[in-house]
Amino acid sequence: MLSLSKTFTKLLRTTCPRCYKFQNYATRKRFYRGTSVVQSDNKWEVTLDHRRLKTPTGQVFAVNSEPLARAIAAEWDAQIEHIIQPTMHLTAICNTALDNPGKVTSHDIASFLLDHLSTDTILFYSEEEKDLQTLQEKKWTPVIDWFEKRFNVKQEVATGLLPPPVTIETRAVLARYLLSYGFAALSAMAFGTEALKSPILMIACIERLIEPKEAVLLARLEEEYQLIRWGRVTWAHELNQAELTSRVAASLLVIHSSVENHTTKAKAKSEEESQ
Repeated sequence: MLSLSKTFTKLLRTTCPRCYKFQNYATRKRFYRGTSVVQSDNKWEVTLDHRRLKTPTGQVFAVNSEPLARAIAAEWDAQIEHIIQPTMHLTAICNTALDNPGKVTSHDIASFLLDHLSTDTILFYSEEEKDLQTLQEKKWTPVIDWFEKRFNVKQEVATGLLPPPVTIETRAVLARYLLSYGFAALSAMAFGTEALKSPILMIACIERLIEPKEAVLLARLEEEYQLIRWGRVTWAHELNQAELTSRVAASLLVIHSSVENHTTKAKAKSEEESQ
């Protein structure tokens, strides 16, 4: 059993009978008693009752970071009677990176993210409702301003139905930024971007400008505005928000674990060369 805080473990558990969202997914009964993490060479593996966890294609499930491996083990340990795979975002991201079912490259993922920039949620301001537009300008403009300053680019917002233009220079700068990350991190970026419908918000999270919960609220700003006006089914909307937040948080954990592992290796190599 992992020595994780009860709070973290409880966050991963879900016994809510109203989680209808996952009821149509095939599940299987939990077949293991406990989880653990073991080191193998320079990687970390997750075990279920001392058996190696495998990917869908049969590969040994191994990651480059011990904290990430422990978080994934906790994700498996948090399953109670049944294994509900749609809630296991860390496992899903890493399985995709390891098996690469689409046979994509890092350049393919970078192109996917760049293509989504012109449809970024926070680049489309409302024209019909002035109150909503004012709220969007208040909440979204600071993030766009940060994005422009961070990458030294200019990014227009949509003034109608047509998507805003993205210059060749902007694509080139962002391509270099994205390709500075490894394949697993890029896979996680795509996962988080799809949840937020916003590459800019995902990058803002990666750069620690905003937290996942705030990013989800910004991505859902129009929906939240309408809910305030017309009312909400409290538990349903909060469940959806929590689900999106967990997706973004899982993406960030994979990305930051990848970056920290790379930084540690680079520093160690530099110290060896200087001796």
